[in-house]
Amino acid sequence: MRLFTAVFPPANVLDHLDLALHGVGANLTTSDANRGGPRWLPREMQHVTLAFYADVPEGSIPDLTDELAALAREHRPFEVRLRGAGTFSSKVLWMGVDGDLGALKGLASACLDASPREVPEDVKPHRAHLTVARARAGQVKPPRGRWRRALDGPRSELEPAAQALSVYAGPTWRVDSFALVESRLGEGPQSGPLYTPVESFTLGG
Repeated sequence: MRLFTAVFPPANVLDHLDLALHGVGANLTTSDANRGGPRWLPREMQHVTLAFYADVPEGSIPDLTDELAALAREHRPFEVRLRGAGTFSSKVLWMGVDGDLGALKGLASACLDASPREVPEDVKPHRAHLTVARARAGQVKPPRGRWRRALDGPRSELEPAAQALSVYAGPTWRVDSFALVESRLGEGPQSGPLYTPVESFTLGG
């Protein structure tokens, strides 16, 4: 099973974010697969990843959930908010996270340490963020020199959206739980992954 741990924002935070995303042309209610635009993630899939475990044998899941339950009792609730935006190589549009980042990083590190197997370095989270869209294959232009790129325009449709959302600041929310989630590739909306919660853990017991 492909598993990860994540913090899911509450409804009021996602409502606020929806308004901003619609303002930059996001279509979050219907599939835009035939339009060739970016693949916008449905709100129920929007999350802040804590630790990605890749493929975990089903027999290891009880021990993993016990570890996560124990570490959840050791961490207190904390407050964060979504703020700013950017892209990863013009392929992924993300919203930044602001607030008690020390507590968030500590929780993420503890979740990573609970992994039943060694996690490859390239899948470890290096910056707290919430992904909202991905460019489709063939949408991203190859990188060019600065002046040539200025003439050709942005490398993908996600870059103008990131610029528009760079000043975004969402409401603060209290993180008092996190979830262990299964990811099944290709089974979700627009042939993306399908996320299914396995178990939820309350911070501070």
